[in-house]
Amino acid sequence: MKTTLTAFQRNFRQAREAADRGDIVIVSGEHADYVFERRAASSDHPFTGLEGVFGAVTLPRDHATIRDKVRQRLTAKNRHRRRRTA
Repeated sequence: MKTTLTAFQRNFRQAREAADRGDIVIVSGEHADYVFERRAASSDHPFTGLEGVFGAVTLPRDHATIRDKVRQRLTAKNRHRRRRTA
């Protein structure tokens, strides 16, 4: 089914019914054509099949506890406020 953007907006119910039947609805816009079709239910992993598009990144494991990280940040922030011991 091929339609214009205005006709698609006005007759969305008919386009939806066509998509539910398995037809592909092509909507002609000013600068591009858009495809409206029914898709199967999404999988648990949304990036299935896109492994070649995205690079894989592995972050290094940091074995410090959250408490130690907070202490390190506070120490770095408050270094100029050290207590002087006489």
